[in-house]
Amino acid sequence: MGDLAQSSRRIMAVYRGERADRIPIKSPISWHPMRDIDQERPEGWRGRPEFVEVARMVQQHCDPTPPDNAVRCPDVFRAVSYWRFLQAPGEFVETLPPEQVAPSRWRHTTVLHTPKGDLFWSYDRDDGIETQWDLVKPIRTPDDVERMLSVPYRFDPPDPKGFETFRKHREEAGPYCLGGVGITSMVAMLVGMMPYEMALEWVLAEPMLIKALADAWLERTGAKVEFLLGQGVGPFWHFNGIERACPPLMGPRQWDELVLPYDGEIMRRIKERDPDSLIHVHCHGKVGRLLPLFLAMGVDSTDPVEPPPQGDITFKDARSLVGDRMALFGNIEFLDMERSTPDVIEGKVRRVIEDGGKERTVLYPSSAPHQQHTERFTANAVRYIEAGRRYGAC
Repeated sequence: MGDLAQSSRRIMAVYRGERADRIPIKSPISWHPMRDIDQERPEGWRGRPEFVEVARMVQQHCDPTPPDNAVRCPDVFRAVSYWRFLQAPGEFVETLPPEQVAPSRWRHTTVLHTPKGDLFWSYDRDDGIETQWDLVKPIRTPDDVERMLSVPYRFDPPDPKGFETFRKHREEAGPYCLGGVGITSMVAMLVGMMPYEMALEWVLAEPMLIKALADAWLERTGAKVEFLLGQGVGPFWHFNGIERACPPLMGPRQWDELVLPYDGEIMRRIKERDPDSLIHVHCHGKVGRLLPLFLAMGVDSTDPVEPPPQGDITFKDARSLVGDRMALFGNIEFLDMERSTPDVIEGKVRRVIEDGGKERTVLYPSSAPHQQHTERFTANAVRYIEAGRRYGAC
């Protein structure tokens, strides 16, 4: 298992613009540095020798990325309803038994029983693959928005006593606490409830329907954030999914209408209530135009800062744009990890560290595999870690 104290020093040095023994290295595989693969002995492809080899390297040399709760606390954002049903109370949500639709494929369906009719979310998952494919989303017509909003909403906060252990941990860890919470962006919530193409169409054609859903997100998410702040949760707040508003899918007008008054407002409240808070934004795509907007919202760090052609800005240009005002996590593309050679990966890692600087850079891949690793990916993952240690040493 990894050294949490050492990792915490590395990560917090990044946010202070200082140097530790080396820059932090994010795991290139879906294995957490603080897990012990030899003790857990996972089944399936994670039990194969080649995965175990890389997992051991992750445990020895990689760092958790915040928010990372070594001491857990109640999470008000993790229920299925949060992602798909506008945070409707649990008694309105029914999860049906999985249905086998192919030898290795299972269909999962969840129903929201509303006063004006049922809404459905359905997805498929294959054995051995750690992702899913949405088939049906709850909102497909304007009437579905009315059904979604007809559910009586309430927030039943967990017992504050459940946060006592976390508060104690944060106090003891002091400036090295990596704990916190993740929040799904408002625009990501829209896409979770309706097809992406329809969301993009409705932003222009049905702005009042979009606003009704967005306002409900703000009210409900805001109440939960205020509660968590009152319980001492933090300092990290991870916003996921703003990429749905990334150019060219949405433009400056949509940013001003759908991001600033919603995600931006939640960020403002967090910063106002907790001066020690640190806000991270996960955003794939063309973020070159967005980095100044992130800074204006008080964002402290972002990932994965993708280069062309997936993104629109090099790591060197991103560093020049944000200076020492933001930590950059990046920017080794998953496609390169799958298709390049170890020597190419080493060169890319070296450039990331040289271009980003050792004071405010975290070595970070854009994604990790959701299924058994190829031989090439495994070799590249090993070289990625080795190169991160070599060129990231301070």
